[in-house]
Amino acid sequence: MVESYLQNMKNEAYASINSNYRWVMLALIWLVYFAFGMILSSIPPLVTPIAQDLALTYSQIGSILGAVLLLYIPLGISVGLLIDRAGMRRSIMAAIALVPLSALLQSFATNFETLFLSVCVFGIGGPFVSVSSPKIVASWFSGRERGLASGIYVTGAFVGMSTALAITNTIIMPLVGTWRDTLRLYALLGFLIAFVWLLFGREAPHTQTGRIATVRLREAIEKLLREKYVWIVAIIGFSLSFAGYGFGRWLPKLLELNGMSPAEAGLFSSVPGWFSLIGSVVIPGFGKTGSRKPLVFVILLVQGICIFATTIVIGLPLITSLVFYGISSGPTAPLLIVILMDMPQVGARYIGAAAGILFSFIGLGGFTGPLMVGFLADLTGTILPGIIALAALVEVMLIFTLLMKEK
Repeated sequence: MVESYLQNMKNEAYASINSNYRWVMLALIWLVYFAFGMILSSIPPLVTPIAQDLALTYSQIGSILGAVLLLYIPLGISVGLLIDRAGMRRSIMAAIALVPLSALLQSFATNFETLFLSVCVFGIGGPFVSVSSPKIVASWFSGRERGLASGIYVTGAFVGMSTALAITNTIIMPLVGTWRDTLRLYALLGFLIAFVWLLFGREAPHTQTGRIATVRLREAIEKLLREKYVWIVAIIGFSLSFAGYGFGRWLPKLLELNGMSPAEAGLFSSVPGWFSLIGSVVIPGFGKTGSRKPLVFVILLVQGICIFATTIVIGLPLITSLVFYGISSGPTAPLLIVILMDMPQVGARYIGAAAGILFSFIGLGGFTGPLMVGFLADLTGTILPGIIALAALVEVMLIFTLLMKEK
């Protein structure tokens, strides 16, 4: 029955760009990103029991926290072009199966090496999810709806991440008993969402993509690497990923070291994710084509201040910093992606490859950020120097934002 249903969908005429099914596709991408975010953030609140069980150092923890994005570096560009050829539906199907498989494998880890390699499995599926999603938005939506859709689908990741941070040590661990069973429960949820995508996911409408998606690898790379403004966006993406993952992945442990229990640290660490929902949905809608640079400048300024503030404040000021960090960090990825989409030298034709370049840089930043914090913690005995360095890097990106040209 399932095979017959899928064959009928395959033979069905493509919808037009104005088809209401674009909202179904957006909902499906949201679910995919929810599973992505929940499994991505399943390790940070479990750092203490995992480190104790496997006898890990801070540097080893940092490399594990960043390993999830390690394979974005070599896969980013090629994945964008593979998606163009294989199709978005099949690409995301494979990706969303690998993400929960990673969580399942992590639950059987016996040492640093096996845990690291298990997390890297996530890094194989992750680039397909990250690069396919803007491609779907560019193919199913147009005009101002692109900014809205981009802001909506990334909320799935924020909800997933915040949910994992909030409930792992307060509900799931007490319920199932061990960090291993916690990861297995998250893996089960991911597999269920993969099945939903299998049933309802569709390819993009021909009216938007036609047959131009199959761009030659050499052509796409050579063209985009000549575009300095694509490079500026990629550098900003690297720095924000370096700082964002370095800060977010270490935040539960930072709060524990400041005196919070694991449950309290998890709840406080979830605050930025919940409030990022506001920023990711509302703020991208303020920007019009060609005028999003001021928004990027303001949110970077706020992010750097808030990251630094978490190292020196407690109580209500700490909560306030986490709230404003969440609001300001939520729209950064959607804004950068939409800026790429709207560049005439990128557009729908090259957005797969351009997003691949962006996420390669994001992967490099996401791996090295947590690793740098852990390395400095081993050297100094505290996480604070690494967090301060992250805040400084974000503010340096204000200069690159001024150099950015949108069209």
